[in-house]
Amino acid sequence: MIYTTTDWWKTCTGNSAAFGSTCPLVLARYSTSPGTMPAGWAFQTIWQNSDAYKYGGDSDVFNGSLDQLKKIALG
Repeated sequence: MIYTTTDWWKTCTGNSAAFGSTCPLVLARYSTSPGTMPAGWAFQTIWQNSDAYKYGGDSDVFNGSLDQLKKIALG
């Protein structure tokens, strides 16, 4: 699992597509949509859309079903 922003990925890896097929993406983008993905990923697995959720902490959205989330959580 790789946690990044699209801007950081582009700047620091040259927008490498090397990990998109093997690592789920946790995309940090504090906005109303995930926006553009880094090279190699067609979608984010988890989108961190806020660092100030109303109950404290981050707000994250899983892009999939409950069964898919369980599979990732259990390895």
